[in-house]
Amino acid sequence: MKLDDTEAAYAAGILDGEDSIQFARQRKLRWPSPIVSVCSTDRELLEWFRSRLGGSIIQKRPRKPNHSTAYDWKLADRRAIEFLRIVRPFLVIHRKIARCELLLTEYLPCTPRNGRYTTEIANKKRELIERFSSLP
Repeated sequence: MKLDDTEAAYAAGILDGEDSIQFARQRKLRWPSPIVSVCSTDRELLEWFRSRLGGSIIQKRPRKPNHSTAYDWKLADRRAIEFLRIVRPFLVIHRKIARCELLLTEYLPCTPRNGRYTTEIANKKRELIERFSSLP
């Protein structure tokens, strides 16, 4: 996953304006993980993200007959963390910066790659989830 500074700044601008930084469960029995998503009616924009960063694009149903089709690009887990590391220097919205900083500094230390959580690590993960949930 590589972006030059211009592309990283562009992606950060989209993240600031149209994107969502979440901490959510992707599967029932797993811990919540970071998810970065961009929703747009412009599929070409989302294809740009997918071609450079990976992830997936899903088509959403229009809510009403006269609404345009929307698409959602998502990047999850460690790939979302790597994306946030690349765009962080270019973010300007304080709410997004706070979410980004929290995930960058605290997610990996409390997430073992083998999925085996000690009591101490599980407690740190719960604290992280609570702090992330309390952010605006």
